[in-house]
Amino acid sequence: MKTLDKTSSLFWLLVSIAVFVESFRLGVGTLQNPGRGFMTLGASGILGILCLVLFLQTSLRKDGDERKHILAGSFPKSVLLVLAALAVYSRVMPTLGYLISTFLLMAFLFWVLERRRIPLVLASSVAATLVTYLVFSKWLNCQFPEGLLGF
Repeated sequence: MKTLDKTSSLFWLLVSIAVFVESFRLGVGTLQNPGRGFMTLGASGILGILCLVLFLQTSLRKDGDERKHILAGSFPKSVLLVLAALAVYSRVMPTLGYLISTFLLMAFLFWVLERRRIPLVLASSVAATLVTYLVFSKWLNCQFPEGLLGF
């Protein structure tokens, strides 16, 4: 596992360096007037930093500190549950509206996947729904479906 982490982090570090260089070729621009390579420069920079962190963590990790493989355990079951929940979410959002459908999705994810207690699930779901609504609807002026209740 240690060798795989090192190899993959070095591969993605090389990819991020190549994208970083190409971003400059496209033109980065400024913060007020970003160029075509602005977003790819930032994304490749973040990818490069994360690759370096993974490489260093893997190099400094002791041999007895092996983690479980990502596909071991309930990983496939969790992924399938999230995909199913997102499919249902995308179908019911036009009918129920953003607030109700997002609350139900977050409650499902916190309750089933995180296995939290009901009061914490409800509080976390309300908080996540309201924060995303305020950021996207009020601050960024995104349009959401209103749904049955008109909100």
